Amino acid sequence: MVSEESLRRILENFRRYISQDQRFLLRDLLHTFHPADVASILSHMDNEEVEYLFDLLEPEVASEVLREMDEDAREHLLKRLDPERLSEVVGRMESDDAVDVISELPRERAEEVLREMAPEASEEVRELLQHPEDTAGRLMALEVVAVRQDDTVDQAIAAIRKAVDEMGEFYYVYVVDDAGRLVGVLPLARLLVSRSDRKVSEIMNQDVVSVPEDMDQEEVAQVFRRYDLVAVPVVDREDRLIGRITVDDVMEVLEEETSEDIGRMAGTGETIREEIAWKIAGARFPWILTSLVSGLISGSIIGAFQGTIGRFLPLTVFIPIITAMGGNIGLQAASITVRGLALGKIDTFELWRRALREARVGVIMGVFCGGTLGLVAAIWHKNPAFGLVVGVAMWGAILVAATMGTVVPILFRKVQVDPAIAAGPFITMSNDITGLAIYLGIATAMLKWLVG
Repeated sequence: MVSEESLRRILENFRRYISQDQRFLLRDLLHTFHPADVASILSHMDNEEVEYLFDLLEPEVASEVLREMDEDAREHLLKRLDPERLSEVVGRMESDDAVDVISELPRERAEEVLREMAPEASEEVRELLQHPEDTAGRLMALEVVAVRQDDTVDQAIAAIRKAVDEMGEFYYVYVVDDAGRLVGVLPLARLLVSRSDRKVSEIMNQDVVSVPEDMDQEEVAQVFRRYDLVAVPVVDREDRLIGRITVDDVMEVLEEETSEDIGRMAGTGETIREEIAWKIAGARFPWILTSLVSGLISGSIIGAFQGTIGRFLPLTVFIPIITAMGGNIGLQAASITVRGLALGKIDTFELWRRALREARVGVIMGVFCGGTLGLVAAIWHKNPAFGLVVGVAMWGAILVAATMGTVVPILFRKVQVDPAIAAGPFITMSNDITGLAIYLGIATAMLKWLVG
């Protein structure tokens, strides 16, 4: 990994050599870095410099660099590279990476690049593009080492030698029957230490974990996490082996899903890279509208209790504190629950167990926060009854908020609504409303002690 200080010096040298048109020197320099470091260097340069340097890379290295580049730099390159150069670079990638690049192109340009690619590579990409987005079939690579269960260890090793040039790193050999159905998996290390005349069926592991081609990519990530895998085979509806997914692809999925969930919970959608103002505003509008509705309802509640407030004005001082604390606690609980659901660590049948646990947490936090705020109110206004109202209201608001922050996302998941989108706005609105209702309701019930 290139340090920040080293990167600064590298950029200065590269820019100086570019200004001098030192192409051969730059080519040699570029090939001394790891492709990921080259991608990092390019991400700190302007578009013209990126084009200049990328053109100096050998196709094999260029394919790895393109895969590692950040989205903005890659998007620019994909627009500017001519189809011949792009097809040459994409053709060196594994099929899953090639699909990622091709799917970022406009349809006409994608077709142009596919026509320029070697027929076999082009056909593989077209095959993967037939699968729906965000499924195992779209995520997988077609490059896979498969051997027959009746093969000997010698024959299996020979099959690996033939396939090794097309494969990246791999650790498993998959075993199929005569119909191509997946029947076992064989760790590479076990294969290499077995006697050459032994049958593959004698040393393979029959308890193989696989995923169907139509499984959602989030579920695929959960399979990797649950079984601690570095690769998983993909099968069709007849259990025939059709590809494999590696852990690096799953890491990208997790990063993507995390970014989407954060954006959705904030009500902003996927606007991190969006530059068109009206699209950004449109993505944020539902959240703003929810806040507007929440404000109107909260205003109505305050209006309904204006008689109470009019007789004891200090009540208004603690309204924003109680609603803010309830909102914060609710969103904390919701964030943990949504993340747990996304990672497969929380199941929907755990609803009441989770709700009770979070209620206990809410009771503890409510006692501490309510007691503290109630004591402040009592001392500040020299009114113990007021301190009791504020303390109990804070305790109740936190208890309700913590419970709802857990229950609401699970309920949304049960009814097939994405909790990352719906939970945040709903919880914020409901906590504001319930917090106000609890506070002003208790104040009304104890009004004679407040004003007496």
